[in-house]
Amino acid sequence: MYSSGNSISPTVANFTNYRLVLFIVAAAAILTGLYFLYFHNTTAGHTTQSVTRKPIVITKGGTYSGTWESYDSEIPAIDIQTSEPVIIENSTIRSAGYLIKSWGYGVNVTVRNTSGYGLPPTPWRQYMKPRYFLTADVFKNVVVEHCYLENTAGINITVEYQGDGSEEETIKIRYNKVRNIDGRIHNGVESVNFVGLNFKKPIQHAEIAWNEVVNEPDNSIVEDNISIYNTRGTPGSPIKVHNNYIQGAYPFPASANDYSGGGIMAESPKTDSTRATAYVEIYQNQLVGLGNYCISVAGGNNIKVYDNTAIVAGVFEDGKRYKFWTSGIWIKDLYNMKSTYKVQVENNKLAVVGKNGGWRNEFLDSLKTKNQAPLNHFLKGEVTKTLEKNEYRTWQQKLEQQEIKPGPFKS
Repeated sequence: MYSSGNSISPTVANFTNYRLVLFIVAAAAILTGLYFLYFHNTTAGHTTQSVTRKPIVITKGGTYSGTWESYDSEIPAIDIQTSEPVIIENSTIRSAGYLIKSWGYGVNVTVRNTSGYGLPPTPWRQYMKPRYFLTADVFKNVVVEHCYLENTAGINITVEYQGDGSEEETIKIRYNKVRNIDGRIHNGVESVNFVGLNFKKPIQHAEIAWNEVVNEPDNSIVEDNISIYNTRGTPGSPIKVHNNYIQGAYPFPASANDYSGGGIMAESPKTDSTRATAYVEIYQNQLVGLGNYCISVAGGNNIKVYDNTAIVAGVFEDGKRYKFWTSGIWIKDLYNMKSTYKVQVENNKLAVVGKNGGWRNEFLDSLKTKNQAPLNHFLKGEVTKTLEKNEYRTWQQKLEQQEIKPGPFKS
């Protein structure tokens, strides 16, 4: 028998139970809302704003904005698993592996006004997973514009073009600001580019333009900054690589003696002239301080290289000379596939110091089109770091005149 001092009246007990029920209902509503907001990211067909920093799998077309991060090299920050048009805009992406991945879906993706950062890589399984800002294989359309890339492994587009040949289904990589393309993975290095194209079927209306790429010694590991590898435009619509500023291409460490990368490369190993890189125009680019080469055609045909500027003093900021090879422009059927012909090299402005200094190396002796040398301009006088820095000022003036600002717009 309870004493009167410890008893609870029925009215008070009912009120307490009523408050408990209200609390449970409110908590359930809040949890349901959070659950909906989080998982809505993977299924939305319209504009979606992420409320988490976790990785996302996109399975339906639409416009996506937010912040996504992956601290595991095995898990992409964004995995696109649909062929429906996807737009990623006004976002921030960080990853220890792929930032944006789409393999096997015939992707149609536009990435704009977005910043991407490479995080410290973690162990990988089966195959290396460099920190590509975007990696796509079979694709219809890839557009990357007004983005910022830092310590990423650049943009990698491979396997097969499945678009309809229109301007709406092509490749456009324009107006981006890039710092330190970096191929380092956990316990190793992968060969990476700012832009690497290597796919079957000719493409029309493709353009890589108005990008500012700066790689710092010992903070970057890039192979060819731009690589056109067994990839073809068309006679009426060549792949256009123009008005890019590319500074820096070094081995790691930068004090090493050997380096195989460089600036802009057209290359065609192990393929005949019908499948080799073809119908490409490389023009009005500014190439500064690059190791190995500035522009190279190591295999390919129907390629025009004109109105570019290459300035290489061959020294670091502390005055120490590069130990690796340096050169300006060279064209050679490197793989002896008889696929290198109809390559025009005209009106380029060149000032390139050869390895270890003391001589100039604008054109290599093996150049198949050496008779075109008189069609180009070789700057007289000493090639210095000041001359390289002046070229960056010229780039900034060109941007101002064209009213172009690489990188994201301020929101």
